[in-house]
Amino acid sequence: MTNTQKTILVIEDEDFISGLIDKSLREEGYDVIVTSDYKSSIKVIDSMSIDLIISDVMLPYTGGLDIAEYVRNESKNKDIPVILVTGMDKDVLSTTAIKVTAILSKPFDMLQLVDLVNDTLKKKYA
Repeated sequence: MTNTQKTILVIEDEDFISGLIDKSLREEGYDVIVTSDYKSSIKVIDSMSIDLIISDVMLPYTGGLDIAEYVRNESKNKDIPVILVTGMDKDVLSTTAIKVTAILSKPFDMLQLVDLVNDTLKKKYA
């Protein structure tokens, strides 16, 4: 499977950050869908084949943990890798019972995110 066949959902309410992530992942050959809230994200997750989710922890009305919990509880989606990005202390997030693939602290290096995405998808489809 090539990168162009893989779809990544980016859930981020800050346009500047979502734009940087979108551009970086598209340059790697991924299809990218950007949403900014829980409701629109769930619609995408339920209606499309998503290979990986990158979500901000803090979103309007809810957050990335709620999205990760939804994904883990939906049998058809439970294996989608979820990467959370946050300005919070990631050690606090690591104590959550909700299983996520990785947690990146903001500000993060875009190359670090791209490498994490590439490695995660390589493992998923190995």
